[in-house]
Parts: sequence; C-alpha cells; structure tokens
Amino acid sequence: MKIDKGSTIGVFSPSWVITNEAPEAAARAEEYIRSCGFNVKHGKLWGKADAYRSGSPKERADEFNTLLRDPEVDILMASVGGQVTNGMLPYIDYKYYTDNPKPVVGMSDVTSLLLAIYAKTGIPTYYGSNFVTSYARLGSYRDIALKSLCDVLNFENSYEYSFPEYYSDDVIEWSQELTKEKRIPNEIITLSGGKTKGRLIGGNLYTIGNIWGTPFMPEIRSGDILFIEDTEEWACGVERTLAQLKISGVFDMIGGLIIGKCRHFEHYGTEKTYYEFIYDYLDRLNYPVLAECDFSHCAPMLTIPIGISAVLDADAKTIELVR
Repeated sequence: MKIDKGSTIGVFSPSWVITNEAPEAAARAEEYIRSCGFNVKHGKLWGKADAYRSGSPKERADEFNTLLRDPEVDILMASVGGQVTNGMLPYIDYKYYTDNPKPVVGMSDVTSLLLAIYAKTGIPTYYGSNFVTSYARLGSYRDIALKSLCDVLNFENSYEYSFPEYYSDDVIEWSQELTKEKRIPNEIITLSGGKTKGRLIGGNLYTIGNIWGTPFMPEIRSGDILFIEDTEEWACGVERTLAQLKISGVFDMIGGLIIGKCRHFEHYGTEKTYYEFIYDYLDRLNYPVLAECDFSHCAPMLTIPIGISAVLDADAKTIELVR
C-alpha cells in the first residue's frame, strides 16, 4: 500500500464538521496537496454539518465505505477528528476492506477507526495526518507531515524516523486566518533506557479508553510497543484512562512505551508535565520509554503505523520501522 504523486486521497469526515465550519482552511489544505502532485476526492459529507457531527453514524460509515469502494481512491484520510468516530464502527465494511485494503490515515478521535480496522482485519493502519489540520498549516510543518506520510507508506525493509528541529503547540481556530505558527526547539526525552523490538499499537489515549473492552480494540500482546498522546487533557482524565489500562495488565505486557507530546496539558496542581505524570503514575517503568515524540496534536505530525513492527532504542532516541 503505497502513495505516489498522482495518487488520489479520498477525504472522509468521521466526526467534527471542520470542512463546514472552516471552509477556507479546508480549501487551503486541498490547494497544498494538489500543488504537491496528488489528487483529492471529497467524501459525500464534505461541507456538511449535523450540529456537532458531519452526519449520523450510518451516514459517516457510508461515506467511508463509498470511498473505500471507489476505484479512483488510493488512500483514505480523515478531514479531522472530533468526539464521536466510535459511533460509526459497527457499520464499516470490514469484509470488503480485508479483500480490497487501502491505507487509512488519521489521528486523535480517528484512533477508534484505525484500531477497529486493524482489530477486524489484521491490516495495518496509520496514525498520521488529518487532512485539514495537517495541510492547512504554514511553511515547513505541512511539508514535514506529508513527507513523513509518504516515507512511512512507501518504505520497504526499514525506516528510521528523523525528528523535526522545531514544533508548534498552537491551538488553532481554523475558521480564522492563520498568519504565523510557533517554532519551539524540539527535544526527544529518554525516561527509561534500553532497546526493544515489538508491534506498534496505540493512538490517542482518551480515545483508546472509549473503545476499551469492545470488539473494536485490538488485543495488547506481550512485547508490544505502545504509543499514546493527548491534547488539552487534564491530569485527572489522563489518570482515568491510564488506570483502566493498568488494571487490565497492559503495562505489565508491553515491552516499550512511546509518549507523544501533549498540547496544553493541565497538570491540575501536580506541577508535572504530561510525560512526567504518566511515568510517575506507572511507577517508573523498567523498559524503554521515549517521550515528547512527534506523533501528536502538535505540528508537524509524523505518521506512525498501527500493526507494524519497530525497534525502539530509548538510549539512542531512535525509532525504526521494520517489515
């Protein structure tokens, strides 16, 4: 499952109505993607709104299934996340997808769809760019995001991540004009050293909690490398989902942990950063743990697969995908 110039990206709207509320940003993202040599095909809910969502659960699933069956579409990408992607999971055509797979890409609330497809089919999905929020940005951030997507989809034997020099934690009001973005010096942090190889699994921590214990959540296996991130989350909310995973034995089974940046973490009196809060709550894990990685709501968003093996070297601060 590769992407090349000339490939067509089918854009679906699994939750929030960003193409309706911020049409200028959606148009800017499309203009950028087309300028890079790719084609864009709108799902039937592009520009639509049903209050806080793009359509009913069945309508959103039908949009996805239609793009999946469309022979012109090479890759399916979410326009944005939101809160209610999990409602469409029972209506996805997993049988057709198994027989006719295409890369599915998205992040945040789209975690539930990515994990559901992998759970039901065993075919890897990609925690990466949302169409509008990754490609309506300015300057190099969107270039880095697109290059990461292409690199991860197209690598053959192995691929080692190169982390960006700068990042932005801006919370953008997409319905307003975007004139500048932050350039914060980037630093990847080792919390616990060591090296491990395992299957990558994870996504947005809050969203994982929303499908935990359902048939749409893949089983966590011994030796897996879990990756998690959040945005604008409170310490109490992070603890709630961490506790759910902890009492389920997840942190005793995995062989490594990757913690993404958390944009605007509310420490709620703990005086801790997001990664410090997680590491301390989990009693300072004794396997490799790498934090402040760029698989997050900050820009640029690097793409990380669900269901593909990786080598995590926390001492060297490297992550290498391997077939």
